[in-house]
Amino acid sequence: MRRLAAIAVLAILAGACRSATPPPPPVPPSPPAPRPTSTPTPVPSPTPTPAPELPVRPVPATAGTVRVLLSTAAEPVRFPQPGRVYTVRWPGGSRTVRGPLEARRASRYVWQVGAWAEPASAAHAAARLDAALGEAARVWRETAPSGLVRVRVAFSDGAAGARQQLAEAGFPGALRVAVASVQLDTAEGAVTLEPPVELVPEGDWPTAVGGRRYRGTFHLVPGPDGLRVIDRVPLEQYLRGVVPAEMGPHVFPELEALKAQAVAARTYAVAHLGDHEDEGYDLCDTPACQVYRGAGAEHPLTDRAVAETAGVVAVYGSEPIDAMYTSTCGGHTEDAAALFPDRAAPYLVGVPCAWDRPLELAGSGTGGPWTDRTAFRSELTRAALGTPAGDTLAALEALASRCAGTAPNPPVDASPEGWAGAVLAASGLAGAAALEGNGTALDRLLALADRHHVPLARPGSADPAAWRYAALAAALQLQGIVTTDHGEAVPRPEGPGIDPSGGDRSEPLALPAPLWERWNGSYRPAAALTVLPGTRLERYRVGDTVLALVAVRSEGDGEADRRSHWRWWARDRSWDWLERRTGVRGLRTLEVTRRTPSGRVVGLRATGTGGTVREWSGFAVRQLLQLPETLFAFHVLERDGQRVARFLGRGWGHGVGLCQNGAYGLARAGMTYDRILRHYYTGIDLVRLEPTRHSPDTSATTPNR
Repeated sequence: MRRLAAIAVLAILAGACRSATPPPPPVPPSPPAPRPTSTPTPVPSPTPTPAPELPVRPVPATAGTVRVLLSTAAEPVRFPQPGRVYTVRWPGGSRTVRGPLEARRASRYVWQVGAWAEPASAAHAAARLDAALGEAARVWRETAPSGLVRVRVAFSDGAAGARQQLAEAGFPGALRVAVASVQLDTAEGAVTLEPPVELVPEGDWPTAVGGRRYRGTFHLVPGPDGLRVIDRVPLEQYLRGVVPAEMGPHVFPELEALKAQAVAARTYAVAHLGDHEDEGYDLCDTPACQVYRGAGAEHPLTDRAVAETAGVVAVYGSEPIDAMYTSTCGGHTEDAAALFPDRAAPYLVGVPCAWDRPLELAGSGTGGPWTDRTAFRSELTRAALGTPAGDTLAALEALASRCAGTAPNPPVDASPEGWAGAVLAASGLAGAAALEGNGTALDRLLALADRHHVPLARPGSADPAAWRYAALAAALQLQGIVTTDHGEAVPRPEGPGIDPSGGDRSEPLALPAPLWERWNGSYRPAAALTVLPGTRLERYRVGDTVLALVAVRSEGDGEADRRSHWRWWARDRSWDWLERRTGVRGLRTLEVTRRTPSGRVVGLRATGTGGTVREWSGFAVRQLLQLPETLFAFHVLERDGQRVARFLGRGWGHGVGLCQNGAYGLARAGMTYDRILRHYYTGIDLVRLEPTRHSPDTSATTPNR
């Protein structure tokens, strides 16, 4: 049972051209992957971010540590560090052993003298045995699932003469029974111990358990499926292994987002202490609870996020909240009530995954109609070279003059092949193009642009004059005259700014600027634009002069989680598979019966040819269809003579609570961690739990805790 009433709230938280081949322009990085990678991560300056003043409340002793189920292993559990010293404790005593160790579930025999319905009767029988047997045996009581209280005895010298001693003590009907135990193979030999067994490693360095490393002490408890390994670790150290596993710092290198994750994870842990009390642990180490990877996952950036939010939890009323979180919400989070009725809460309601503070971008030109990319790039060329619109020959001559290339002698062959040769000669790129093979000048120019990720379509797909301008634009970028960068729109004290991709900090935008909007491959000029923080911006410049500032609408207008690779997905399900999953023979139709305001499917009906109807609601829809999210639509098609349902969706996870990719986007847009948390968890307060001193864990020496 949860311990949710443990905390009371005290208050509210408040160039230059070269004839030689230039280096290629930087290639825009791919959007971040949804899981950590091995890419080195820039760690921000160690100067701590000022923390908000928060109410302080001492934390209950039960919240000082977390008991995490690491595994239930049928195979031996290895503690492989040779020479590592451990203190082993069990109900019958303690001893010191050296590694490497192996632990496994085993069986041993004890004596059961009886089972009583009345606890007082069992206590009286145990007292009689204690008095009669003294130091020769250990007597304890266990409560069975039926409610009966068993009295059991283990003799220190084995079973020899045990039956007679028990009979003389007044219990002639005692039974010898097998009970689960822990076999520990040490460097000094094997020993079989009565559970629970606790391993306390000496030294403050992490302990290897199997292939991972963990902090804390370890309880070994035999279960029906094998040996349970439970890591008992201080709460703040536990979080050092959770935050990087849930939000990899290589993928989310933004301190405020990681601090929001740290508070959410800490709050979730405190709120769920004791959830599995009957099994001896609080939380598991999988996504069913929170992912925990121990000391091996620790990283300086996430360590800093944990340290700078030490003790901070989110509360609603007088209780820590059920701080659910999801990977990618697809632009809007969901009410918990729609998916998990038993976890409905006023703070778990759907919100837009965007900062709703608009930014006004002032343009230096006038608006115009939508056009294609080639036409847009022709405008870039005209602006970069300062030539009249439509006069491509003048632009070619200006390029040759600027780059000290070979000036064309009119008339220039205006065919794509002739124009490509003239552009290569005028820009000084002929030598670089020669490295692309022995093809025509057009082939070499196209290959050179493609190799360096510079857009240039094949001729014939656009107006011939516009294509000639586009070829000049490609040369300008390959030569480094026109540079490009991109980032996200962010608010700054002096006005709108840009957070450049790969940069350390944001910078102000030079406004007014030539503004454009982009939707996939279509562009249009704008006199002014209103964008939300986080909107992707592209800049084209000659030196410090901005030729075009492009707001990219096709990647989401301000939706904070749009950087996620999991924001869009598609899944195909054969009709036979759906028939098996739904259990409806002769499946005729599959239809959505209810959607939430955010668009998530929370009602689904399957109908069979025989009239069979089955329905699903809430999170069961996702489980049934095995989809990444319930934010989807589908259509049915024929493929290779088979009926297939194609599901097109957005988001990854259940969509409730804090959106991890969204938190990253909001942090990049300038939100601090406390504002991020208040955005996703409606009406919460933040308090700081004051650490307290805890006595050493003695649970392994106290039966029936």
